[in-house]
Amino acid sequence: MADQKDSADPRVIIIGAGVGGLMMAIALKKRLNFQNFIIYEQSDDLGGTWNLNTYPGCASDVATHWYSLSSDLNPDWDTSHVYQPQLKAYWKQLSAKYGISGHIVYFTQFTGAEWDSQRQMYRTEITDMRSGETRVEYTNIVISAIGCLNVPFYPEELRGIQTVFKGAHFHSARWNHSVDLRNKRVAVIGNGCSASQFVPLITEDPTTQVVNFCRTPNWILPKASAWREPIPVWKRRIFKYVPFAMRLYRWALFVKYESTYVLVISGSPDRKVRKQVASDMRKYIQENAPEKYHDILTPKYAFGCKRFIVDSGYLEAFHRPNNELNYDGIAEVIESGILTKKGEHFDFDVIIQATGFVVDEYPIKVRGVDGSTIQDYFRERGGPTSYRGTAFPNFPNFYTLFGPNMATGHGSVIHSEESQVNYLVQMLQPILSRQVSSFEVTHAATDDWNAFIQRRLGKSVWSVCQSWYRVGHSGKNCGIWPGTFTEQWWSLRKPIWSHYKALGASQWESKRFWKKVGRILVLGILTATLTWMWTSPTDALGILQTVKAQVKGVLPLLLNSA
Repeated sequence: MADQKDSADPRVIIIGAGVGGLMMAIALKKRLNFQNFIIYEQSDDLGGTWNLNTYPGCASDVATHWYSLSSDLNPDWDTSHVYQPQLKAYWKQLSAKYGISGHIVYFTQFTGAEWDSQRQMYRTEITDMRSGETRVEYTNIVISAIGCLNVPFYPEELRGIQTVFKGAHFHSARWNHSVDLRNKRVAVIGNGCSASQFVPLITEDPTTQVVNFCRTPNWILPKASAWREPIPVWKRRIFKYVPFAMRLYRWALFVKYESTYVLVISGSPDRKVRKQVASDMRKYIQENAPEKYHDILTPKYAFGCKRFIVDSGYLEAFHRPNNELNYDGIAEVIESGILTKKGEHFDFDVIIQATGFVVDEYPIKVRGVDGSTIQDYFRERGGPTSYRGTAFPNFPNFYTLFGPNMATGHGSVIHSEESQVNYLVQMLQPILSRQVSSFEVTHAATDDWNAFIQRRLGKSVWSVCQSWYRVGHSGKNCGIWPGTFTEQWWSLRKPIWSHYKALGASQWESKRFWKKVGRILVLGILTATLTWMWTSPTDALGILQTVKAQVKGVLPLLLNSA
């Protein structure tokens, strides 16, 4: 291992070149004019989710004009919801535009970090994934941008897929394009957002025989005209050439998604409007799916409790003779396929796991002030816990994007991460300008924040069913944000500095003190003046008239001299 010498300038390491990492990098350059940062990315390219998820039909189910950076709107999107290749190309273009590509090191894994209190830096371990060589580097700040939908989840009860099954197998988040599904018997395990997008496409080929194994049905939003609706050329030209047109359209999308939350998702599980929406979706399922599947496709829990699915042809696909739905439960994975809990045996050539991601663990060993890891802290608190989804007590200068309780479930993750990036720009500026050595959020502030979050969640629809938002699907809710995007933005609009311990901050704290004194003096003078004018209106009017007369006398002289 090679030990890196302390840099004369502060240094930032960003973990991951996904959407969050790129947004943070753009902000560092654009808003702070800061260049001394590096992004370590363990895969072969940037894009994160939109680089690794390449399954057929992969797309964001949030309208693309909102699922994009607010400072870089794209008038050339040709459909309302574009596919993965276009989303990845968009972020590659932004990386080139802002000169981010030169800061990214690919095939490199951030394997661990430990806080050095004396040096006020993190000692990090960086591994070259091709050579296997590990080196040590020091940095002032670490920003984790790996998100929470990063590590594929392989359920323990299905480990026979990896250890016993003799056919081809892979996770949908790591699609194996070398496996030809034609003339194959394929098991798809899972019915979430990913499976609902690729099942209709892989079953278009009648030689591909699919059995979709599911545990719990999902509420499915109607395949409305807005899903992958073509954007005509004339509208794209308006977006491109008419000032504010695209911005107004984006705001309209924001209002639409926020209204859905306020009117339907928020509130108690027993809201009348929620039941009405569920009734409409129940009818939609019955109108579009085969009759034999109506009962098993209809959820028994309140709408909004789990992430809903936007129908992209999933229900209609079950009318195909080569596409079968099975809710019997998987008892065992055997060499030739799957044995259900009802004793039925299915032979398969390929098994595809669409089983989601690990969301209740932090996969990197980051050690804080007392030597404990973030995962240790999570275990102590009964699951992932943070301060405003961004900071952790005991871990100075370590921040995360899209951390615990940041997912909204009803809109754009880009909006959430932009709010966090704006917050972090304010947190980082004093450190990068060498006014502060480190910030560490207090345990008290973190505990208060999480008590607030959990109180709101306890009264919400997310408390009444199992979902990936919760630890082990039934424990503490560590995933969802219990409010609107507006509330989330408000909570992240600026740091509350009293919630942090600052070290090496005497100069910064002195400046803040005198700024506060100045504001108090201005406010005091203004208050005293207004009070005097209120209590002595005659005297105040006399002074105003004197000033007016003097201005009248001086103004002609000024005009003549000009």
